[in-house]
Amino acid sequence: MRKCMFSEEGQWYKGNLHSHTTNSDGRLKPEEAVKLYKNHGYHFLCFSEHDFFTDLREKFDCEDFILLPGVEASAYLVDPEKKGVIKTHHIHGILGNEWMQKQAGEKVFAHGEKLQPPVYVGTWDGLMAAQKLSDWLREKGCFTTYNHPIWSRVELQEVEKLTGIWAMEIYNYGTQIECGEGYDTVFWEQMLRKGTKIMGFASDDNHNPGKFFDSLGGYVMVKSKELSHESIVNHLLAGDYYFSGGPHIEQWGIEDGKIFVECSGVERINFIAGGMLAGSETILSHNGLLNNGLHELRGDETYVRVECIDRYGRTAWTNPLWF
Repeated sequence: MRKCMFSEEGQWYKGNLHSHTTNSDGRLKPEEAVKLYKNHGYHFLCFSEHDFFTDLREKFDCEDFILLPGVEASAYLVDPEKKGVIKTHHIHGILGNEWMQKQAGEKVFAHGEKLQPPVYVGTWDGLMAAQKLSDWLREKGCFTTYNHPIWSRVELQEVEKLTGIWAMEIYNYGTQIECGEGYDTVFWEQMLRKGTKIMGFASDDNHNPGKFFDSLGGYVMVKSKELSHESIVNHLLAGDYYFSGGPHIEQWGIEDGKIFVECSGVERINFIAGGMLAGSETILSHNGLLNNGLHELRGDETYVRVECIDRYGRTAWTNPLWF
């Protein structure tokens, strides 16, 4: 029996969940950012301004493009002597589905609402600080992501026991081209191995600063019957999507005790398994490119996820399939 992980019906919609404009520290005006992403085949975009919630749907939503309202909330640990930031939590709140907004009631964010980031001096309980920030965003009708932990200088124990976080940012294109700190699969993998059911995503975190072009590099692909806030958010929450820096994953799932994946031409496919030692596997192309792959399950896996890597080193990731 074949179980597919992506919806069989609908079409693919491309989106960037982490983006900045002149409403915080980005260089592009919102209208310039919308034009850029629309012209390059994107269907949805989230303006995640630093500690500033925006909802510009009325201005920019149209038949083939929508905005997801959001905010990137911060907490800081500072050194009083060096007068610098030691580490930070950046937790993204994206406006949730209708049920989540109804649960929040009057607490739902208003357009233009400013946040006052907590500042801890000298020392902090990093886990508590992150959990408190995420919980508050959820109370405001949002679902939350933990962004770029390597760049933020946090330690694994400050995030691995977080609860209620929808996803971790696994590939941040902006920080990768800026300073080589954009991949966060180790944090994600450690959380998955401890039993945390958390999704992943890729994004740009674009600021368009001039030194590097940091747009159009990391994105999510959602297969949905319609392009609407409710439909896209529900697919994201269910993990019914993949995320990528280039390759395309058409379908994946399980059939007759094997994990299968169908993708654009790539040079290698990694099947990453939780559970007992040596349960993962890599398939390499030797003649031409790979468009599919199979991995036989042993039966002791706690989850399996797939990575498809092309000749340029660009990766597409699935979310975990848990057992």
